[in-house]
Amino acid sequence: MPRLTVKKYQSKELGKLIEYILFHRPDEFGLFLDDDDSLPTKELMWALHEETGWKHIRLGHLKELAYSGLEFAFTLEETKIRPKREVTKTASDTLPPRLLFFAARRKAYPVILKHGLRPGSRPYVPLATTEEIALRIGKRRDPKPVLLTVHAAQAHDSGHPFFTCGDLLYLVKTLPAPFLSGPPLREPPPSRKIPKKEPPKPLKPEVPEMTGSFLLDPERDPDPMRRQRRKREKEQKRQRTKERRDKKRRRS
Repeated sequence: MPRLTVKKYQSKELGKLIEYILFHRPDEFGLFLDDDDSLPTKELMWALHEETGWKHIRLGHLKELAYSGLEFAFTLEETKIRPKREVTKTASDTLPPRLLFFAARRKAYPVILKHGLRPGSRPYVPLATTEEIALRIGKRRDPKPVLLTVHAAQAHDSGHPFFTCGDLLYLVKTLPAPFLSGPPLREPPPSRKIPKKEPPKPLKPEVPEMTGSFLLDPERDPDPMRRQRRKREKEQKRQRTKERRDKKRRRS
């Protein structure tokens, strides 16, 4: 397997781009840091692949930066990347704009309309100020996500806190379904009952009759009167048995 390498000048550019994302504008790339200032590496990779000239970047390239001899203001862990110094984040509740946007996976869309937005592996759910940013985030998990409109100001007035992440993202921990709106769900097509087909009855093979020969039919009785004779014989036997019994009774 060929070794993944990045040229020295590319390493500097890649390191500066990552520093810009972590310290300045993660919201421009549809990203946000957790409370411990960490960011999942896979989400950083998704954002880098969307940038011109960085679609070829793999996890091995990021690991190579740690051994390149260049000094960067972040460290790479097993599944996360973390700045070496604290990043300033808005921790207080902030009044959001009237509407925000969220792009949901198609499979999760019916559940979200019923139960609302809930975080998955991250502590917050990102809401975008524009449809473009929302779709950019949503397409990382579904090529055709469903766009929802979030009535953010109404939710904030009802007591749900919002936290800013730059100018393009707002973060929420949960958001009930009444504050979300989206396209109507498609009703599943009615199930059609397919009648069971009875297996065809086996046909007797047609054998052509030949002159001067005959065919044996196993279902045909060669003596059609035999059943009648057996029936009469059984009846006669039953009658004789009855007569003998009657004689014994009269003698006794």
